[in-house]
Amino acid sequence: MRRLCLTVSYCSILLITMILISCTRSTSETTADLPAGLDEIENLAVFPAGIEPKADIRFDRERSFGDTQEITFGGLGGFDVDSSGRVYISDYQQKMLHIFDSEGDYLSSLGRSGNGPGEYMSFPYPTVYSSQLLVLDPMRLRMNRYSIKDLEFVDAVNLNPTNKGSFEGVFDTHVNQVQIVDQQTFLVTMSTFIPRLPDDAGELKDDKLIHHFIMGDDARLIKPIMEPVPLYEITGKAPEEFQFQGPYSRTSPRPQIFTKPIVTVSEKGDIFSALSDKLLIKKYNAEGEYLSAVYHPFNHFQMTKDDAIKSQGTPFLADLVSQNKVPDTWPAMDNMIIDDDGRLWIATIVEDLDVFEWWLLEETGELLSKFKWPRDEPIVTVKNGKVYTRQTDVETGLERVVRYGIEMAEI
Repeated sequence: MRRLCLTVSYCSILLITMILISCTRSTSETTADLPAGLDEIENLAVFPAGIEPKADIRFDRERSFGDTQEITFGGLGGFDVDSSGRVYISDYQQKMLHIFDSEGDYLSSLGRSGNGPGEYMSFPYPTVYSSQLLVLDPMRLRMNRYSIKDLEFVDAVNLNPTNKGSFEGVFDTHVNQVQIVDQQTFLVTMSTFIPRLPDDAGELKDDKLIHHFIMGDDARLIKPIMEPVPLYEITGKAPEEFQFQGPYSRTSPRPQIFTKPIVTVSEKGDIFSALSDKLLIKKYNAEGEYLSAVYHPFNHFQMTKDDAIKSQGTPFLADLVSQNKVPDTWPAMDNMIIDDDGRLWIATIVEDLDVFEWWLLEETGELLSKFKWPRDEPIVTVKNGKVYTRQTDVETGLERVVRYGIEMAEI
């Protein structure tokens, strides 16, 4: 099968011949808009604009997972799925997991509030890896490991880095995300603390850095992945009900209007990173060594102040955005996940702000399919040939995990 990508050596020809057809509210990507230093990236595959997908994709709703006669969720949090289709859902109020079989029937619960083995001080966040269920307690930065076979507690792993002083600029950071690379290795996302600012600061800040590090199960940082990235923060005078107290009580929501780093890890332990302003995705191995990259041109849509405000999920965020300047264009992407077949699912930002246009890419970067999906039913994971989403019932306000089957046909 002929590959549709072009090597960097043909990049100049590609740029001369590339013609992007855009609607009235988009800005075509030109030679000047391509990422700086594109030709300096090793093992880079550059794809031409306007590639047509190779397959149509359809989804059939199959099952939902949530409140049953046996249990009622206090609040539906994170979730994951194992190879048999069992779904592990966090209840962030009761600080436990609820477990369902592949047919949606309730099986059992795991964990409880507390400070002992198998207990949680904050909402437990589940991740299935190989034959184990790993459950993170974000408040204590401790991960409990269980056997998938019988859900017996195996051990606990400390994830609070012990050697932050060995790396420049990370001493005053805290861990806010953990991803599994392999049994002994994690990818941690850390950001710097920033003291509280006046409530009426009313300006965009970029002095908070996000770091990504490979870390061992001995809680020692090993090496960084990508350069530190500024986290653009909206600040401003919040309504009284949203004014928090404390030395680090800075209003720092992350509305979908600014560039942010996105990282995800495959089941094989490969790490994929990107900045949301472009479809340039870099791949690293489990040791953090750079392997390759892919780039797709993208038509960025112009941003208006009204659209930026309307796109926010709460009146609180909308009010803060209204007090700040907004970028000229929307980022290219909002999220990136990788399924258990190694394919990349990328949520791109299009003119209709009620949806994302998802791009399904082969691991090589070739475009397999595109489809639109509602923003208010986010795709969380894709496993066993199924898409798992989070959906809120309009009438009751209750959240559920919803599973869809996938059907693809070559065009």
